[in-house]
Amino acid sequence: MEKYINEPLVIDTSVPNGNYEVTLSVKAHTDTVYSVYTQNRRFAVIDEKIKAGEEREHTLIVNVCDYKRRDAEFKVAGVKISIACDGDITVTSAVSPADAPTLYIIGDSTVTDQPAEYPYTPHKTYCGWGQVMPMLLNTVAVSNHAESGSTTGETRKIHFTAIADKLKAGDFLMMEFGHNDQKEDSLKAFGGYIENLRYFIDFAREKGAVPIVNSPINRIIFNSDDTILNLLGEYRDAAEAVSREKNTAFIDMWTATTEFFEPLGLYTAKRYFRYDGDSQDYTHTNDIGGVIAAKMCAGMIKSAGIKGLSEYVLADRLDIEKPKLEPNAPKEYNYQEFTRLKSIGMGEVPADLDEDISHI
Repeated sequence: MEKYINEPLVIDTSVPNGNYEVTLSVKAHTDTVYSVYTQNRRFAVIDEKIKAGEEREHTLIVNVCDYKRRDAEFKVAGVKISIACDGDITVTSAVSPADAPTLYIIGDSTVTDQPAEYPYTPHKTYCGWGQVMPMLLNTVAVSNHAESGSTTGETRKIHFTAIADKLKAGDFLMMEFGHNDQKEDSLKAFGGYIENLRYFIDFAREKGAVPIVNSPINRIIFNSDDTILNLLGEYRDAAEAVSREKNTAFIDMWTATTEFFEPLGLYTAKRYFRYDGDSQDYTHTNDIGGVIAAKMCAGMIKSAGIKGLSEYVLADRLDIEKPKLEPNAPKEYNYQEFTRLKSIGMGEVPADLDEDISHI
């Protein structure tokens, strides 16, 4: 069921950089459904049902951190805790410093904190899986430094400089790239890309932090035989290779997303990526798909047995509802959509060239 929501209630608290425990007290005015987001629309509490007059309390771990962006000098985002709430509720908050480990994330647009457009509806909203991670972890703060368009090279020079002096023993550095690296000759999978991953891994370990390497999520560009085109597969292989070489945890998002979306066929799979009428994205998940990708990531973190992180994954939040195949979407519907994509050049991308088509 879609939901349409106007601008949320926002509560800001000025604080310096650091991790904080935020206790929220929620009281419902009417029978309602509410959600809570922190910082740059990071998911904390989603679609919670509550009856009129009922009260709830939530304890969140929130990271406040400066950010470095390509279009500015230090963009100081780390000056406040920002809590956004929707639903017919009253909210009060209490804040105190928290001695908690931090999961720092670096990556591109498929990972970043994506804003919402209002009135809000889930399928029209971009969502990076990184912004969903806070609601899947307990006792761990999430600091997402991914930015749209970023490569491993750009992140090494710009975004990473905001957290290089903050990484410490007990923290984690998770990295996922590929969608933009493939556009640059200097960042081939087994060239500049893998070299930059080595740099991030070594840097984290020097600081006493634990590095985690992710392969990139796959795009849902289908072949005419209902298989997904092998885009980014070489970057997946390079991510696994450097993980083996450096003995780090490997989170295989490419395989997980391919195996999830491919059996659905294009007609159904595209519902998990941002769409609005005739506008359809095949690279960037919407809020529905972003939650699924994050659950995949958290599930693999739990299975990987990463000390200090895996045990704090909230297993009861990892269930992924089995997709319902469209009853009116036989194979010819998939082929019709493939033909439409081919008419605008998207179905002609050779797998061996791995060209980027996300701008279409």
